[in-house]
Amino acid sequence: MSGLLARLPLFSGLAPEQLGVLAAGSRLSPQRKGEILFHQGDPVRGFFSVLSGQMQLTVSTADGSEKVVEIVAAGESFGEAVVFEGLRYPVTATALVGTELLAVSGEAVLALLDRDPAFARRMLANMAIRLRRLVRDVESYSLRSGVQRVIGFLLHEADADGPAAAPGARECTVLLPARKHVVASRLNLAPETLSRVLRMLAAEGLVSVAGRRIVLHDVPGLAARLAWQ
Repeated sequence: MSGLLARLPLFSGLAPEQLGVLAAGSRLSPQRKGEILFHQGDPVRGFFSVLSGQMQLTVSTADGSEKVVEIVAAGESFGEAVVFEGLRYPVTATALVGTELLAVSGEAVLALLDRDPAFARRMLANMAIRLRRLVRDVESYSLRSGVQRVIGFLLHEADADGPAAAPGARECTVLLPARKHVVASRLNLAPETLSRVLRMLAAEGLVSVAGRRIVLHDVPGLAARLAWQ
């Protein structure tokens, strides 16, 4: 278990004895596609790192529908912040595909935080990154049109793909992290709106769409469109 923990970004660099503290409170948690790990409002029992697969985090709205707030990929974690509260999960976590999780108990994390200021700083930095994402999302939902949200998302995914979207590249390929209806919910759009925007961008020659694979033919043009749309 210590070896698995050491390969995760959040825990890399920890000393063997520190990994041992976490390993004692950790277990593997395989999830089938569509399986719910916990529901919004369930008592907190720890946080989770994704070893392989994908999880979606959703919140229930007043009308009973669900809104995707985050898609968590391999190497990322979720549920860290609520460990400090020790109350209830604010989201529902569902496996988008067959997923292998590493569940880390809140007690083990809190014990290590008490003993290791460097680990505490790493945890705070990880939560700060998540907070910046959420602030960016709120800005997008509040101030951007549907077209801007889609273009911004595609450019962000292209940037996250690294070498596939090298600096100065005019064309690159993006693989959507989930099915289109999940991405639409993530962008606070109706699925048909996402499809309509993609068709419009394709008609303008800016993108080509083949299922989840989208070729961005004019990255600078999309960036300019985002700025003036």
